[in-house]
Amino acid sequence: MKIGDIKPKTPATDESIKNSFASCDSRKKFVADVAGHYKQHLKKAKHDFSRGEEEFKELCWDWTIIKAYYSIHHAGNALLSKQKGVFSKDHSCLIIALKYWGIIDQAFFDRIIKIYEHFSDALSFDIAFQLRKIGQYSVDEWENLTKEDAELILNLAREFLRFVESRL
Repeated sequence: MKIGDIKPKTPATDESIKNSFASCDSRKKFVADVAGHYKQHLKKAKHDFSRGEEEFKELCWDWTIIKAYYSIHHAGNALLSKQKGVFSKDHSCLIIALKYWGIIDQAFFDRIIKIYEHFSDALSFDIAFQLRKIGQYSVDEWENLTKEDAELILNLAREFLRFVESRL
């Protein structure tokens, strides 16, 4: 399966984004962050990105994607922390908040959603809880990841990190 083939199911209209944000907020998916803590989120994002680059050099597509994905997640939390004083451990709520508050534009939103959808649907991969399960259960889909998939996500993470740094 190619990432480009994935059809996003995440809210796309302003109304559905607003409703999703309200749901995340009512479920307390946004946690107050300490002033200045955005720097730690960014540090972690950069660390994960550098590890993703190393995995790419070693032709390890699955871990390239995982580390690049986490880089995007932590970079997004750096933005939320700096601009709104909150962060989110919930990956879907994080991306909804970035769009809801206008921190990212529609084009970035669409590109990041494809990454989130890839992990949660195509690989039955709930990032927050299931990384450890890959080593415990028979998972076949990870072998279908390609160099092109890994490069796409690594490039997106690089671009997003630049975007985040320019706004911090």
